[in-house]
Amino acid sequence: MFPGQGSQQIGMGEELLSLYPELLIEKFENTLGWSLEDIISNGDEELIKKTNIAQPYIFAISYCYGLETIKKIGKPRVGIGHSLGEYTALTLANTLSYQDALKIISVRGKAMQEAVENSNTTMAAVLTTDLKQTIKAINELTLQGIDINISNYNDSSQIVIGGTIEDVEFIKSDPKSIQAKRIIPLEVAGAFHSPTVSSAKVKVAEVIEDIEFKEGDFTVYMNIDAKPMTTETVKSRLINQIDNSVLFYDQIINIEKIDSPDYWYHIGPGNVTVGMVKKSISSKGLGVINSISSLNEI
Repeated sequence: MFPGQGSQQIGMGEELLSLYPELLIEKFENTLGWSLEDIISNGDEELIKKTNIAQPYIFAISYCYGLETIKKIGKPRVGIGHSLGEYTALTLANTLSYQDALKIISVRGKAMQEAVENSNTTMAAVLTTDLKQTIKAINELTLQGIDINISNYNDSSQIVIGGTIEDVEFIKSDPKSIQAKRIIPLEVAGAFHSPTVSSAKVKVAEVIEDIEFKEGDFTVYMNIDAKPMTTETVKSRLINQIDNSVLFYDQIINIEKIDSPDYWYHIGPGNVTVGMVKKSISSKGLGVINSISSLNEI
């Protein structure tokens, strides 16, 4: 499992620069025109929050930790990623090349950043003890004209909503109105995975059109419908992922039903996806690989 934007941390992946100089220094800079090595050494927390910087950075680091993991324990049977992390899973499966993934992610990050600038939108995590009732309540509010969308279905007790700052604040002021336990504001530039970023699809479609996708070395379940990737539909599904909900919870449930893996590993900065699995299917073996030392402990 590979994380998306929001998992970035100052200095993350510094230990990988000497292990993967071709990927993280040469190919990264040649493809994108800026230095990841400089970003890592700079230590600017605000800079790595920017979508156009954060997305390629998280992808490249997660991909290299994925390569290290395969060296030690072999290829996985199944892979998933949360939003941006979907590209990491696909690339590690050799569905597309590292450099082609960087090209798409660079355009995606810039286009999404441009789409949310001055949009007056935001996002919030919604914690609930009754997911179905919370979803029903949100749908009822949208019918009343409240501008809210469900951006992420994360696990059995958490979704993420996005919408105008005014409407998110309105819901936040009364969590019980949507049968929620808590509503936590997120530090984001705007409402991703919602109609706010629909304009980004045009630019991503342009760059993705000429990129070759192949059958992968392992199955990757997709965010938009929680079903396995196919070469016939992967491009349209990646494009439409931008302004549609991330069905991560459904992906977890489908993988458990169909593949029933013994271990679920979060690979990349942070550890957020492990918590999502634990809340959804608590009996499984879980692991976090976000450093070389954590990999050595497996």
